[in-house]
Amino acid sequence: MGKIYQVVVVGLRGRKVMIDLCNTEEQMKNMTVLQLREKIAQKLPDSAGQDTWLIHGDTTLEGDSDLLSKYGIHRIPMPVINITIRSPGGLTA
Repeated sequence: MGKIYQVVVVGLRGRKVMIDLCNTEEQMKNMTVLQLREKIAQKLPDSAGQDTWLIHGDTTLEGDSDLLSKYGIHRIPMPVINITIRSPGGLTA
């Protein structure tokens, strides 16, 4: 049996959930932010459909088509992803 790649996700209400991403290094290297969002929605349906940020360390996982490997997630034994709600606002010129 191969290695199972997992992440810990901290949901909107502080609930921590372990999510299995894939079984091979090749799958992990090709996993996108959108695929992670879909897996999170299965485990934490209360955060699905909301306008949320996924944050790993001090980095926001922005593009749904970005590979998780772009953020170095594949190199960390048990990465933690935090979910926060996007709030409208900001500076305008």
